Amino acid sequence: MATVSEDELRLARMGYKQEFSRSFGLIHNFGVSLSHISIIIGVGTLLSYALSVGGSAGAVWGWIFVALMSLSVALCMAEICSAYPTAGGLYYWSAKLGGDRYGPVFAWFTAWFNLCGEIGAISSVAFSVAGMVFSCVLVYNPDYDYQVWKSTLLGIFVLISCASINSIHDKVIERIMEFSIAVHLLGPIVIIIVCLAKAPARQTASFVFSNLENRSGQDSQGFAVLLGLLFPAWTFLGYDASAHVSEETKNSYTDAPKSIVYSVVVSALIGFLFLVGLLFSIQSIDDILGSPYPQGIMSLFQQSAGKDLGVFLMAIIIAGSYCCGVAVITANSRMIYAFARDRGFGGPLSRFLYWSHPTTKLPLRTIWFGTGCACLITAIGFGSSVGLNAASSVATIGLMTAYVIPTFCKLTFARNTFKRGEFHLGPFSSIVGIVACVWVTFLFVLLCLPQSYPVTGTNFNYASVMIGGVAAFTALYWVLDAHKWFRGPIMRVSEEELASMEESVKKGAELGVSHA
Repeated sequence: MATVSEDELRLARMGYKQEFSRSFGLIHNFGVSLSHISIIIGVGTLLSYALSVGGSAGAVWGWIFVALMSLSVALCMAEICSAYPTAGGLYYWSAKLGGDRYGPVFAWFTAWFNLCGEIGAISSVAFSVAGMVFSCVLVYNPDYDYQVWKSTLLGIFVLISCASINSIHDKVIERIMEFSIAVHLLGPIVIIIVCLAKAPARQTASFVFSNLENRSGQDSQGFAVLLGLLFPAWTFLGYDASAHVSEETKNSYTDAPKSIVYSVVVSALIGFLFLVGLLFSIQSIDDILGSPYPQGIMSLFQQSAGKDLGVFLMAIIIAGSYCCGVAVITANSRMIYAFARDRGFGGPLSRFLYWSHPTTKLPLRTIWFGTGCACLITAIGFGSSVGLNAASSVATIGLMTAYVIPTFCKLTFARNTFKRGEFHLGPFSSIVGIVACVWVTFLFVLLCLPQSYPVTGTNFNYASVMIGGVAAFTALYWVLDAHKWFRGPIMRVSEEELASMEESVKKGAELGVSHA
């Protein structure tokens, strides 16, 4: 038989055949997660919110705290990913770590929360990009009649274009991820240099690191600071993407877990510099919070750097955010493909989605299925932006819940049976896992609380209602039907095929030794 790589053999041991083109290197795998987190879109769209709940000091210290908590979650995910580097990622891990009895139900809930979180994230990114574009339009044409439905329409166009890029060839995705890394690493540096150099005045260190604000509408400064934690929490999402593209990555059992951790660490460091640099450049918090632009950061750019340079800086934000959209669709399509491979959508739909292009090996149907679902979510904006705001919280809740379920299973059901891979936490595995579980539980509650007061129909946090609906749907689907047919990962490699692959790898190793 043809030469078998170690990656293919490990995938076969998990029950799957190599179906994707394994061309991604470490940089591309890392790029997908870095782009998915996207500090550019996180800081660029959420700075106004952070300034209103907690102020500059709340934003800075909250960023550090949430970055550390996110790193604990990422470390736990990386440890499991090293043992199971597969496109199914989180739900596959839950299936294996939950055991024969509980694995299927944990896998089921993990998959649906992961799916809903990713689709919510895609929609949120597209709408944000549209708001950035219209912010630039309003700079040069202040009388332009901007309405939310226009951002909605442009957001849907952004989704379609990102999906189209994902449908061309894996080499195109690789080039986009290389470009995205440059934008996410150099873009924030360029922005803060320009803002600090051109700003008419700069804020003091006391303002940046000590100033607290509470414009949430309720009286407690402490609770306002807690609400401010949502700013970095909404940003540090998407590092599971490295696991979802692991079947396309060389040396996935080491490079995918590294990418998960590296993406969080690099995002935390660059994001901190980006945030602090912008805070020093602020001319007026009131002007940012009362900005006439869909994205308030446009006011900061314009006041600090002027009209033309401000639009240029926003263009950098748009470029990074667009790459984020491409990366989210890439990761989501692989997750949907893996779930369909294991018949997670039932018979007919799973058979339809479990398909890749014979030449490019790209999962075109899942790319467009996920994008279509995101377009439907984005279309809520034709009626109201309230639902779109809730979609952002649902994305965070869904993804973070999916992130922590495998860790919970490893700490409980698989505490004595988990066989770690090359990347592991050693004696710190359990304590880091406990920290991650406690943090996500706390964040789940925080995300469902009202985020502005007094609570009205227009500012009510509908995330609790939406995530409750997702949980109810998933539970009912399981109880009424899915428990009869969903058993988790399906073995698609026979014992004979696996034995033959083992022999091929063994012979290859022997030949390598003899030639040496």
